[in-house]
Amino acid sequence: QAGVQKLHLTPTPRIGGVALLVGAVTGGFWLPVEAQSLWWTLCLAAMPAFASGLAEDVTKRVGVKWRLLATIFAGFLFCELTGYRIDSVDIPGADWLLSFPLFSMLFTAVAIGGIANAVNIIDGVNGLASGTAIIVLSGFAVVAGQVGDVALLGCILLAISALFGFFLMNFPVGRIFLGDAGAYSAGFVLAVIAVALPARNPELSPLIGLLALAYPVVETMVSIIRRMSREGTNPGQPDRLHLHSLVYRSRARRLAQQLGVPHMRNPMTSLILWSLSLLSSALMVLSSHSSALVL
Repeated sequence: QAGVQKLHLTPTPRIGGVALLVGAVTGGFWLPVEAQSLWWTLCLAAMPAFASGLAEDVTKRVGVKWRLLATIFAGFLFCELTGYRIDSVDIPGADWLLSFPLFSMLFTAVAIGGIANAVNIIDGVNGLASGTAIIVLSGFAVVAGQVGDVALLGCILLAISALFGFFLMNFPVGRIFLGDAGAYSAGFVLAVIAVALPARNPELSPLIGLLALAYPVVETMVSIIRRMSREGTNPGQPDRLHLHSLVYRSRARRLAQQLGVPHMRNPMTSLILWSLSLLSSALMVLSSHSSALVL
């Protein structure tokens, strides 16, 4: 990856987003009939996020602000096309605001855009973003299976399959990268499933997505606060203080040296950080029916 976060020594194609798109479209035709409508709607809504990321991958001229707006617009499309949105978070006051459809749609779209960008932020070492997405989606799949949501379960399993195909080419050796198109698309899918799962199954806590996605969400919030606290720093400007960068330079380095494989500290970083999503996803599965437990 280019810029201050570069952790790779050799030029690598950033076509992971195209690979995900091919897998998503090809696999969509094999879904059960009840899942296909939802899947194609999801794919259509994802196009602004995918297109803005692909444009950045190709031209390097699409600013962070425009990519954020594109992912938020994709969130609006999803809400409009499906009718799913966050209309409750089980928090007094907030639920009153979310009872207004326009505010609810705006909040949902911004949340979807934020998560899409959060996944892009953690996409810094081999397999971290795709592995995190697979772990979280697996947790969502368990919950969807528990509540008998066959259509959504089919969509989740297809998303996992598409990501796993890419993952095999990205971890432990990065033969291809997700790129912005892939990271935004993966983040968008995670976000809309986090919205759709409780929207389609009201017995579930509306906060399950927040718990499952705690790692990228907290990473993004900390990054924004850190950059804004430094005078003259653009919140969208990358730096080398993300958690994966710090782990890469410290814990992963020591672990790789102890194991006698110092050249493997890049994938070691992912192995260490996946534990965060494994923990949050496991807690999400165990507490999916109770907002009190989620909090």
